[in-house]
Amino acid sequence: MRKVAILTLGFHPRPLEHVMHEKKPDVCYVVTSENGLKHVAEEHGYNETNLVVLTAAAKKSKCKLQIFKCDAFDPESIGDSIGKVLEQLKPDDQVMINYSGGTQAMSLVLGSVAIVLSRIMEIQILYSTRSPGGKEKLLDHSKKLSELFHKLYEIVPSMPR
Repeated sequence: MRKVAILTLGFHPRPLEHVMHEKKPDVCYVVTSENGLKHVAEEHGYNETNLVVLTAAAKKSKCKLQIFKCDAFDPESIGDSIGKVLEQLKPDDQVMINYSGGTQAMSLVLGSVAIVLSRIMEIQILYSTRSPGGKEKLLDHSKKLSELFHKLYEIVPSMPR
């Protein structure tokens, strides 16, 4: 069984590094734009491109890094790239989806995919955050999101049209 992480990258690589270091996946599938790969997140203390940072993190965590490019602001392009990632999955993969990186469009599409996937297979839906004091947390939102969407599914059919 492989541990697989599906991640989105915008201009800040830390949420992806955090998952790689904490969860130690065998494979990391990263959906990003060309600009996201070339960006140097100097405002967050980085001095290398995101591609260099992620390549180093993958090497340190001993995971295979696979990049899928998209237009980071086009939901259809993002969905196409995530579709290519889903084609790589195997039935017995242990899947982790971190929706905390990337543009808002990327988070929306990947989060939606996570909810759909959670209905057919067991997955972890993760969110990486850092407190004002600098402490990092990797939150598992799987159960809470599942409960939330079950509640919403019950509400929507009863709404007046």
